[in-house]
Amino acid sequence: MENVDSKPEWQCRWATPHDQDALLELFESSFGKPMPDGLWQWKYARQEKPGMLAHIGNSIIAHYGSIPRTFSLNSATVNAAQICDVMVAPRMRGILTRRGPFMHTADTFLGEQVGPDKPYRFAFGFPSDRHARLGEKTGWYTRTDTFLEVSWTPQHHRQVTLPLQIKTTPLSLQDEAIIDKLWQAMQSTLPDCLIPVKDAGFFKWRYLNHPSHAYATYTVAKRWSGRITGIITLRDHAASGDMELLDLLGPRESMTTLLKTACHIARRAGRKRLFSWMTPAILRHLPEPSATQEVSGVYVTPDYKQMVDEQQLSWWLMCGDTDFH
Repeated sequence: MENVDSKPEWQCRWATPHDQDALLELFESSFGKPMPDGLWQWKYARQEKPGMLAHIGNSIIAHYGSIPRTFSLNSATVNAAQICDVMVAPRMRGILTRRGPFMHTADTFLGEQVGPDKPYRFAFGFPSDRHARLGEKTGWYTRTDTFLEVSWTPQHHRQVTLPLQIKTTPLSLQDEAIIDKLWQAMQSTLPDCLIPVKDAGFFKWRYLNHPSHAYATYTVAKRWSGRITGIITLRDHAASGDMELLDLLGPRESMTTLLKTACHIARRAGRKRLFSWMTPAILRHLPEPSATQEVSGVYVTPDYKQMVDEQQLSWWLMCGDTDFH
């Protein structure tokens, strides 16, 4: 095997669309399974610099990617980079040493793209334990919050009156005004929360036009008045008997109704469990779950973590905000 620290021939450069096939090969060799068709382009087609890679000649040996995300804080927007598809060729040794190519892909990306007066104010992600320890050791990022897996037993939240009070309608591409109105209501009722922007553009990209998964996204409205209270996004895992709650959109006071509606849909489908990933700030506005466990940390670049702590802000993140659900 090659010892990359002693080999000067590797170099770093920005990925381009022409690297897609080689990066998909690297993904499969790194993670042991292929990426679903169309997912790479869905993630990266919207940006000029989708990631930093390291290569030896024509062979790509490491990649550090990101998806552009926009956050809202008290109605002001903040550009962020969501780190994803961090991978290295299995054959390489020394890839995690300070002088290795992997370290340089991360250093170059974060140094050029992230920080005050840079394209992205902060970077964030949900790294594996190994990469989280490495990120903290190198000072790339630090833990800022906790990602919890929470679940509810739909039968326990059965309410006979709910179908009489609430109606659900599948969301369509023509519902832009509804989405944007609910997004504005959500922002205004959650001050001091860092919330990823969930406007019509986001919903179209993330859920309605996803290349790999068929999501069930519904508007939830009062049956008699027709007033829309929120939107829920679900993914059915029929084989395991579970239903996954990916997103909740609406003002703070509608969160309990949205959760109970999701439980009702899961129960009607015969599912035994409704589960989701979320930060504690969201859970505070929902009925108590049947089970709770930590699945990951939320990591962010250190200078922004300091600002979040000083202003006592809360992160509002769900499993729909990851890059792989």
